[in-house]
Formats: sequence, structure tokens, C-alpha cells
Amino acid sequence: MLHAMWTRHHLRPGAFWKLPRGEQLFMLASLELEMEQEQALQRERERARR
Repeated sequence: MLHAMWTRHHLRPGAFWKLPRGEQLFMLASLELEMEQEQALQRERERARR
């Protein structure tokens, strides 16, 4: 997850760990939703190809 935050949103791990805990949890939950949406879109595209 930290790698994804860094590569997608330019938030380095050190900066992440300096955030208050509530903001860390929000960032993790938001990134998880983002990744789930991308996976669903990818599955949908694969189904359309068939």
C-alpha cells in the first residue's frame, strides 16, 4: 500500500508515518477503494473482450 501511495500520489512513506493516525487510516481506506475500483474495471474490460 505504501508503494502505491508513493507511485500514484507522491506521498513518501516517511511523510505517511508523520500524519496523524486518523489521516493514515483515511488514506489507507481511500487507496483500498481506489484499487478495488480499478480491479473491477479491469475485470469488466476482460469480460467485454470475450
